[in-house]
Amino acid sequence: MTRMFRTYLNYKIINQLLLLFMLLMLPSAVYAIDVEETIWGFNNQPVRGKFVPLSLRLSNNTPEVFDEAVQLNRQQFNGTKVGAPLYKKVYLPPYSSQWVQFYPYIVDGQDEDWSLNWGPGFVQYRSVKRTGGTVTTTGPLRIIIAGSDGLLQGGASFKKYPEDLFPPFVTATDSLDEVILGHVPRWDVARRVSFMDWLEQGGVLHLLPAPSGESLKFTSTLAPLNAPFDHFRVGAGLVIRHDTKLNQLKATTLDERIQAVRDSEAKSLGIYAAAPLANESQSSGENDDPYQYGDINSGFLYQLSELTRPTHNWAVIYIMTLFYIFLIFPGCYLFQHRKNMMRYRNSLLFLLCTVSVFSIIFWTIGKRGYGEKTTINSLLLAKPLPDNQLDLSCWMNCFVTEGDDYQFTEDGEGAIFSTAQVIERVRGGIFNGNDGRFVSDIPPFSSRRMMYRIKAPYTSPRFSVQDYEIDMENGNVILKQLTLKSETPLPPGLNHRQLILGKYVYDLIPSSGENPSELSLGKSRELLSAWNRHLDSDLLYASRLRTANSDEDIEQVYDGLRTHLILKDLGLLSSEKLQQYQGNSSRLQLFLYGEIPETLKVKTNVQGTQQGRILFAYNLALPEKKNLTNDK
Repeated sequence: MTRMFRTYLNYKIINQLLLLFMLLMLPSAVYAIDVEETIWGFNNQPVRGKFVPLSLRLSNNTPEVFDEAVQLNRQQFNGTKVGAPLYKKVYLPPYSSQWVQFYPYIVDGQDEDWSLNWGPGFVQYRSVKRTGGTVTTTGPLRIIIAGSDGLLQGGASFKKYPEDLFPPFVTATDSLDEVILGHVPRWDVARRVSFMDWLEQGGVLHLLPAPSGESLKFTSTLAPLNAPFDHFRVGAGLVIRHDTKLNQLKATTLDERIQAVRDSEAKSLGIYAAAPLANESQSSGENDDPYQYGDINSGFLYQLSELTRPTHNWAVIYIMTLFYIFLIFPGCYLFQHRKNMMRYRNSLLFLLCTVSVFSIIFWTIGKRGYGEKTTINSLLLAKPLPDNQLDLSCWMNCFVTEGDDYQFTEDGEGAIFSTAQVIERVRGGIFNGNDGRFVSDIPPFSSRRMMYRIKAPYTSPRFSVQDYEIDMENGNVILKQLTLKSETPLPPGLNHRQLILGKYVYDLIPSSGENPSELSLGKSRELLSAWNRHLDSDLLYASRLRTANSDEDIEQVYDGLRTHLILKDLGLLSSEKLQQYQGNSSRLQLFLYGEIPETLKVKTNVQGTQQGRILFAYNLALPEKKNLTNDK
């Protein structure tokens, strides 16, 4: 018996050793795709409250072609997927690699985890790691656009970003403030247009000389950068030429040059006390407090969701609840006592009848259907671009009375969607890009919040300064008179027209007539710092919950969102920034607020009412005119 056992044991040991040997001889497990490199945003850091480009270098380590869709999923700390997945079609030949770019929205970069999923049921995954925390600095985000040769060169004090990864549409460049360029990038048409749109919207470009010492020569869409000046404007953007080499360039040098340009622009208007440089466009998150959950975007979405809520007859529900509790006890006891029956079967029958009847009553009273209607509430921020285009940011809440799978899209380029939340998982998917769309399941009598960015065609008014008069009071620039003229009539449905110059907010009055095309200065003038009261209100952050009133005036809610939308556009989302803001004394910030035009409403299969407001934001230069009186 012992011999047989030993023989069996030796046989098992030999089998195990053979199996181990075979396993060692086999290659290690190979994933269909692998993530070789990850670049978050433009400086390898996600920016809170922004859409950022996420660049992944994917490799196919198998002899098979990889040709299928992949998912980018936001995860909670326990691995649970939240939000809606971002889809991207990927084609990788055998043993090859390529860059793939997603455009996620960063809610709270400190705690967010992401995964890349593929395969049947998208069960295969690779974690998408970050190398650092979220950007919370107050300075502008500056990068060097570098070619393949420049990426290997050292000595620069700024982070380099591969030119091939610059987003092909402007909607993905929100987190970028300044670019340093020392060569002519080899871009396709889409990236050239995207870069010029970013510059047009207020970006700052620092041009360095070519290695030969001569100025860079641009062609095609980038040709406006050939202007023979030390500094010049492209829309609201600023281009500055430098004579120093890249390895000699410092952040203080760039700040000084920008301030010198601001001083020069102010002096051309006769203003000799230009405000010190304040970073007007910053990549820091929308919320300056890194420990507070949520941002102004979640606040907008919260307020829009409060405009349409299911209603209930709460008075009847409370009365019936109290009656139901009374029937359970002491009602059941009194019933038995009166009938002089103490059998437990009678007690169970009484309770069963009570529960059944009140279940029907509560279902009838508590069911939805008290006049709710399928409604889409939207809030838009529109910035004009060349060629009759608008750079749109949209916050939207869709309330439906019938559950279904719904699709949301918009006419334009570079659509980027997000649910902008890390709480619930959304059954659906986001497809970003030129044919971008958001597909989502919405249960009956519930809402779906979303936000998106897109470059959309629209003929908006183009303003020019016809006449103006400025003065100085206690060192501050004061606007005394102004006339703005538009090439086309003002959009219908505008309720508010405001302008900011320096530290002051002014109201504007449209010209008389059926189709006004001029705006003139009104009598109202207010310090912008007085808007600090809006920063303390519960309209700003979704975490500051308020009790919603079913009779709340929708117009009042939208009017309250207007001031926050202007402050968001200016980047003044904290009391400290607002109090320190000096503005640009040579440029006007014009804001027109009113109803959303039909052509800019979201395209969807939701059958209901769409309502909302749009804020047109203009950045206009004052023409040279020395008409200042002495400082009073």
